[in-house]
Amino acid sequence: MGTANEGGGGGTDGKSTSGWRAEDAIAGNRRALQALRELVTYPYLYARESRLLGLKWPRGLLLHGPPGTGKTSLVRAIVRECNAHLIMVSPYSVHKAHVGEGEKFLREAFSEAYSHASRGKPAIIFIDEIDAICPCRNNRREQEARIVGQLLTLMDGNKKSSKMLPHIAVVASTNRVNAIDPALRRGGRFESEVEVTVPTVEERLQILKLYAKNLHLDEKVDLQIVAAFCNGYVGADLEALCREAAKLAYHRMLDRGEKVLKLLMEDWESARSMVGPSITRGVTKELSTVSWDDIGGLKDLKKELQKAVEWPIKHAAGYDRLGITPVRGVLLHGPPGCSKTTLAKAAAHASQASFFSLSGAELYSKYVGEGEALLRRTFQKARLASPSIIFFDEADAIAPKRTGPGGNSSGGVTVGERLLSTLLTEMDGLELATGIIVLAATNRPNAIDAALMRPGRFDKVLYVPPPDVEGRYEILRIHTRKMKLGEDVDLWKIAECTELFTGADLEGLCREAGMAALREDLSASSIHNTHFQTARSSLRPSLTKAGVDKYSNAAINDPSTRKH
Repeated sequence: MGTANEGGGGGTDGKSTSGWRAEDAIAGNRRALQALRELVTYPYLYARESRLLGLKWPRGLLLHGPPGTGKTSLVRAIVRECNAHLIMVSPYSVHKAHVGEGEKFLREAFSEAYSHASRGKPAIIFIDEIDAICPCRNNRREQEARIVGQLLTLMDGNKKSSKMLPHIAVVASTNRVNAIDPALRRGGRFESEVEVTVPTVEERLQILKLYAKNLHLDEKVDLQIVAAFCNGYVGADLEALCREAAKLAYHRMLDRGEKVLKLLMEDWESARSMVGPSITRGVTKELSTVSWDDIGGLKDLKKELQKAVEWPIKHAAGYDRLGITPVRGVLLHGPPGCSKTTLAKAAAHASQASFFSLSGAELYSKYVGEGEALLRRTFQKARLASPSIIFFDEADAIAPKRTGPGGNSSGGVTVGERLLSTLLTEMDGLELATGIIVLAATNRPNAIDAALMRPGRFDKVLYVPPPDVEGRYEILRIHTRKMKLGEDVDLWKIAECTELFTGADLEGLCREAGMAALREDLSASSIHNTHFQTARSSLRPSLTKAGVDKYSNAAINDPSTRKH
């Protein structure tokens, strides 16, 4: 039947006889705990008062939220707290091979709940992943429609039997609340809905303390710092983080021959690199450790990006205190190969934010509506994993200028226009969110729709120019850090003779110089000036003077554009 008989020793006062409460096993989620107590515990605890007042307690509760936030754990904790009888219903137990078996299982589950409730014991029917059991009946299989109909009948029967039997609670959980049949989401059925959200930094600290209470922590370990760097982590992720940190400490103890297992701060840092937030898997990009120092030149531009991206995330309290509205969007434009994408990654790394990256190729799908759905899903994930940065590469492909009121030549709305409409809606929605910044890069700023360029969307527009001689020198130094250079190599002179070379061109120049040394002598131990000269003579800059002038004079909306 899928039952679970869990209890903490009896009692109807919201506690077990041992004084155990749900908070002993669950950190945060106070609103969900309160809703579960009103559903399960209070109808028994305040039965007399509710009869006198004619109060009708809720019969059904829908818990929804991302995977791993603790929906099932919440139910189990309440079951233990009030010594209730738990009946589990899962998609596996309902979807059977033969017709009618799923409906029979549901009827037996409710019958079992009535049996326990009639003996004066709280009974909870917990339906896990209800979106898979009761999806919307539009164009669905007949079996699923029958199961939805059966559950509706049973829940209505539960309501009608309330005068004869004690309270029976039906709790369901889902990660996709909008995929459930609408008939279930009304009064008398699942009349209460509570979102189990991603924990805040304070809740993450409480969860870490809960899972680390039996671990031997070094005195220098500060769980507050660990919690602060775990944005987007849900309870299941934090449990895995504690487990991974303990495993790393154990292996270190074996390797070093230590006698006492003690978790150091380095164990937590290493574990965090292995256990990331599950909520962002599949949509975030692995963020390489690109720092501001890895980008040559562009000092003023880097300062502007730090103020626009890093400050609102790292100093959010100061912004709130002064009532300053942070920048919502930053557009980087300039010639190809001038580190626009690298700048975005460096900003994300410096601010320790979750990094979501989308390109036109990912959003232009052969299926209608799939690109818009991915866009909405990315913004939703970014809100849950905030602070976060959403980066759009080649923004002109994602948000192209609209052709006018008639749409395209065939009179329909293009994919680009649908994506633009979705992007505008999502960026306007960021006014209610905190810790989310949109970055975009393009080589063709004039091709981006003007609606994106107003305040509240892309507030700041920055021009990323080709590197000047000082910038080229710094880029050459960065790309030759791991190369063995001869004493005759003068990077400043190379910088002077590489005008119009972009950062990507200079990286290619260094690589080609190394290849020239190997072609000359496979046993070469260093790279000399002649190798750089050979490489320089074989490479041409990807930019021209006329091209640079065209990029630098690109107007966005009007000639007096907000250009850095």
